[in-house]
Amino acid sequence: SFDSVSTLAHELGHGYHNLCLADRTPLQSGTPMTLAETASIFCETIVKEAVLKTAGEAEQVAILEASLQGQCQVVVDITSRFQFEEAVFERRRERELSVEEFCALMTDAQKDTYGDGLDETRMHPFMWAVKGHYYGSTFYNFPYMFGLLFGLGLYAQYQVEGESFRPRYDELLSRTGMSDAATLADGFGINIRDEAFWKSSLDLIGQDIEKFVALTAPEI
Repeated sequence: SFDSVSTLAHELGHGYHNLCLADRTPLQSGTPMTLAETASIFCETIVKEAVLKTAGEAEQVAILEASLQGQCQVVVDITSRFQFEEAVFERRRERELSVEEFCALMTDAQKDTYGDGLDETRMHPFMWAVKGHYYGSTFYNFPYMFGLLFGLGLYAQYQVEGESFRPRYDELLSRTGMSDAATLADGFGINIRDEAFWKSSLDLIGQDIEKFVALTAPEI
């Protein structure tokens, strides 16, 4: 299935990242969570775009739907979890929180990120109790969103530069354990402090949404 192929592409991306790190020392190759998904997202995107070029319409719809569900879950829902956790830490400086307050903060975060895209009856006030991640790693959520958008942003850069991007990309992957993300990107002429970089990432998702709507419009 394409899902299996996509998973394989994701893991091969991790493998390629490790290959680029092979000549670094253990201290130089300790990649932070924010950058750990860079190559896997990039590789997934390459494979998805290649498959879409040859797939029939029904296959394209299935591939785009699966991809968009995953990406929107990260960009929207993961963001709500981050905002919730941020609000909890801010409130906890003052006092202990009740179950009701946790639930209120959770739904507030969901309203803020989903906007009118989620029916209020479908909100999940107890998401903070369901996700065990909260209790194992503080702000576990942010790296998922950052990793997805950083990987997509690099792919957008690759679309502009073509083959000349490849050696720079390999070198960037080899340095992910040697500096923070902003400094790393700066060294390759990429400014992640600029909103335009992140917009280029979201534009790729937007393009897939447009393709999906065009393919399914008669059915909607």
